[in-house]
Amino acid sequence: MSKLRSLDLDLDVIKAVDGGSSVMVNALDLQSFILRARVLKLYRQALKIAHRAPPEARGELKQSIRQEMEKNSECKDKQKIRYLISEGLERIKQLDEMLDMQGH
Repeated sequence: MSKLRSLDLDLDVIKAVDGGSSVMVNALDLQSFILRARVLKLYRQALKIAHRAPPEARGELKQSIRQEMEKNSECKDKQKIRYLISEGLERIKQLDEMLDMQGH
C-alpha cells in the first residue's frame, strides 16, 4: 500500500473517532509556551522548597501552593501571568530564606 493511501486511511480513522469533524490541535504560540514553562518551573521550585519545611507543616504548605496555582490556572492575560510569576518567585524566595533561618 502506498504511503499516500495509508495516510488517507489514517485520516479516515481520525475522522471516525472524532465524529467526522476535523481535528483541531490546540497549539500555543511561542510566548504562551515560554510562559507555561516558566509557570511549571515556578511550581516545581515551590514544591521543592516546601519539601524542606517541617513534616507537620509540609502537607498544608504543598496544598496551599497547589490551590494558588489552580486558582490562577484559567488566566489567559500574559501580562497578568508575568506578574503572578514574579510574585510567586518573590514568595518562594521569602519562604526559602525563612526555612534557612529556621535551619531546615
